[in-house]
Parts: sequence; structure tokens; C-alpha cells
Amino acid sequence: MTVSSSTWNRREFLGTVAFGTAPLLLSNWGHAASLEAAIQNPYDGIDWQNVRPIGSGSHIHCRSQRVLEIMYRRGLRHLAISNYYPSVPSTPQERVNQYAVEQPFATLKEGGYTEKPFRWNEILTDPKTGWVEELPEELRQQIPFEVGPEIFLELPDDVMICPNAEHHSTTDSRGHFNGLGSTFASGTFDVRNRFRLHEHGYLLGLGLPWKEAFQRILGQLRYPDGGGITINHPVWSGQKLEDLTAMLDFDPRVLGLEIWNHTCEQLNGKGWALEAWDDVLATGRRCWGFSVSDHVQGSDPGFLGYNVLLPDPQAFAADPQQACLKAYRDGQFYCVLTGDLQLKSLQVADGLLTAEVNLPCQLKLISAKGLIATTDGQQLSWPLPASTVDLHAHRYLRVEARQIDGKDRLFTQPLSCKLA
Repeated sequence: MTVSSSTWNRREFLGTVAFGTAPLLLSNWGHAASLEAAIQNPYDGIDWQNVRPIGSGSHIHCRSQRVLEIMYRRGLRHLAISNYYPSVPSTPQERVNQYAVEQPFATLKEGGYTEKPFRWNEILTDPKTGWVEELPEELRQQIPFEVGPEIFLELPDDVMICPNAEHHSTTDSRGHFNGLGSTFASGTFDVRNRFRLHEHGYLLGLGLPWKEAFQRILGQLRYPDGGGITINHPVWSGQKLEDLTAMLDFDPRVLGLEIWNHTCEQLNGKGWALEAWDDVLATGRRCWGFSVSDHVQGSDPGFLGYNVLLPDPQAFAADPQQACLKAYRDGQFYCVLTGDLQLKSLQVADGLLTAEVNLPCQLKLISAKGLIATTDGQQLSWPLPASTVDLHAHRYLRVEARQIDGKDRLFTQPLSCKLA
């Protein structure tokens, strides 16, 4: 298999001997150990022969059995459902209209984030402070709100519903954020202020500065070693590089950003954030990438975008949910569009970075220097530079694969290049 690389010089080329599909870089052989130590590879330690890939949605809105079954048929088993209005983690027992009747939290214009029972029927109809009579007749007829049947009528045994919610409307940012593995909740049911909760002091979303919101989300992570915050659709939200780096620097449990969002692509062509991702990675920061469908799976069984987790098999046997969230925390996952492509291995050994996929693809290796290697096939092997200083100049290395006979794309997590 032929590999082209803009970083090869004549000495490296002459020191390369083809052996099957994996070249042996003789000139770098003696430096391999120190070079490999300078690379932080999130896939280190994965047993590629025995790991069980798990399809996971990190940003998926789902309030019906029908939508759950659409995702299940596509192979998703770890469902970090990210509902809002209100932004409350889903549970298998959630019922229709549950939070229109009562919720145990809200952000008040006077008083900030408050945890206590908010019984909306009583609040709206209170003879002294209620405002039900101000509402149009069609809305008054909906009161009192009543709890309906369970949303999920039948949950397959191999499905995990992961704590998560999409939080929005901070006081100092346009961003939306998911709390993977967090039980924190915010907002109200009153989307578009139809029942006038907002004008009576009950805020629709977070109503907090983003740093306080992040503290609250991270403070309610279910597992100390798993999950964290994702920065959603950064291009659609208008997030600038300084916004993204400030959020990533706030806490290492701010995991990264969405590189693909199908809903945003449908709305206004702002679904891709690869340039923003590369800009962040070029600063030397760790930033995982996420591929999501957002709302599209609600209407399109052919939705594009999810993540494939590679949890440790023993940890998964002991606690599947914790193992999946730890895979997210550690970057042991990759991104796909359709899921036809699979990452079979990504390793750094013997002076080479080698990535392998299951189907013929156009494979690319990208760093802060841009496109540094490309090949067609199922494997890409790239010789490490001659020194750790040369390696550090790349800042990061990530692999992309575009299916040749199909529309899938695959994105690995970045490997960081540090000075040893």
C-alpha cells in the first residue's frame, strides 16, 4: 500500500524498506522508544481483538418508544438522551407530561437556582399569585396538567439509558452543553413561554453564568472517573476559539466539542466543526470530538452521526454504564456517520503510527501542519519524525477515513504530541 507524506525527507525515504504493507523506517529505529513516549495515544491499552464496540449517542433527543427503536435498529445501545424543556436526564420510568406537573428544581429571576418542588398546576392557579386567567382559552383548557403513561413502553435488555441533558441559556454564552453522566437538571417545560412562566420569574434554561453551570453539571457526575461536558454545535452557536479554549481550560472534565451535528447541517449547513476542532488542537489542548444526530433521528431512520465506544471488557462486565462513561472520559471512542466503518486498530509502535479500518477508504492523517499523509485502502502507516522536537511541531495527530463505496466517514480521537 502506498503512503504519501509531505513530511518525509530524502534520508527518511531511503531508510524505508517495504515489507508487505508496513514499511520499516530504519533511520528512526533507534529513536522509536523516545518518540513513542512523546505521543499520548488515547487508544493505548485497548485489546483490539477482544474489545466490544458500543454504539452511543451523546446528543440525541428522544421522548418516544418509536424514536428509541429507530436508534436501536441502527445499533445504538448506550443512549445518553439529551432532552430539554426541561433539561432533565431521562430514566426508563419517565412519564409523559411528568415535568409539566411537577419538577424539583428551577432557576428563579429572584433567588437563582433553587431545589424544591415546583407544582405548576398550583403555581398557575394560585388565587393570589397565579396567572391562569391571563392565558388564552386553548391553554387554560390544558390545565390541570396530568401525568400520562410511561414514555418507554418496552426497553430492550441491552440498552443503557445514560444520565444526560442539554443545557442552554446561560447569562454569558450562546452555547449549549451536554452533561454526559450527570444528573444535573435545569430549565422548565414552557418552551416559547406559552404559559408565561418566564415573565413570572421562572427561567426557561440555565439562567446562570456558564462557569457556575459547569460546576453544577460536574458536581453531579454519577461516576468520578467517567463522563463530562460536551460543547454542542460550536459553529451553529457561534463559539469562537477563545470561547472554546476557555471552556476546555476550566476543567479537564470538559471533554471536547461536536465535530458533526446532523440537525445543524439540515437547518443551515453549519453541521461540521472540523476547522474549529483543528484550531483548538493546534493550541496543544486535549479536545475529544463527537459526532451526533441531535434531533434528526426523530424523523429520519437514516440519521447521520454517532460515537462508537471501546470500553475495557472487564470493566464493562462489572459495570457497563461506568465503563462506557470512562471510555468517553479517556477518549477511547471514535466518530462515524452511518456506522458502516469500523476502526480495527490505531497503534504507535516500531517507529510507526498505524491505523486500520474494516472497509476500503480514503485515509488521511492530519496534524497542526495540515494533511501530512494519505492513502487508499484499509491501512495507513506513517513513520514518526526523526526527533521529539519534529514530532512536537505536529502538536496532534488524528486519522480520518472516507468510505470509497459508501457515504460513511470515520474520525479518530487525536493523539497528542508532547516534548519528552
